[in-house]
Amino acid sequence: MTISNESRSTIKKVFEPIALAMGRAGLTPNGLTLIGFGITIVGSILVDLQLWIVGGLVVFIGGVFDMFDGTLARATGQANRFGAFMDSTFDKAGEIIVFLGVIAGIQAAGAADVPILVGVAAMGASIMVSYARAKSDGLGYSSGMGLAAVGLMPREIRLVLISLGIILTGTSIGLTAIELALGVILVGAVITVIQRILFVRHEDQQQSTPTTPAH
Repeated sequence: MTISNESRSTIKKVFEPIALAMGRAGLTPNGLTLIGFGITIVGSILVDLQLWIVGGLVVFIGGVFDMFDGTLARATGQANRFGAFMDSTFDKAGEIIVFLGVIAGIQAAGAADVPILVGVAAMGASIMVSYARAKSDGLGYSSGMGLAAVGLMPREIRLVLISLGIILTGTSIGLTAIELALGVILVGAVITVIQRILFVRHEDQQQSTPTTPAH
């Protein structure tokens, strides 16, 4: 399962009226990026304090704000390279902070060493998913959203999994929920990195293959 770029466009269209309303209220795309980042920090602190249900909801809301900044920028003609840089940078910083909040929370709740190590590994693998796309773009492969739809565990799926795992940890399921979510994210992210490497390798081979001149 993954999210196609067509599905992303459809979802962003749904969020467009909300984003435009925020723009009319005086908020800029970069301002929305920073607000989303701030919400994510608050959610991570709540998770660290083991306020699982409210923390998971706030983390999810912070992640959803990623839809608003880019949507507002495109709808109002404010899209630019610095805005894209800000969006990507704070998205990654926010994701790292969420993982740190989860790791601190499960450690405080008495989790064993293995789940904590799985959480650290899941964070690293998630960063590698994004790095693979960024490096691919930088080298001229799969520019724009080309690599975003490749792989089992893009950012949107990771956000849903970790938010759901955090929320369910606050129920009778307990720490098993977030431990399972971290394990699934780790495995899925590693598979996604491999899928993206193979995709770029295939693209490189296609670009390197000389075309046969027509007779």
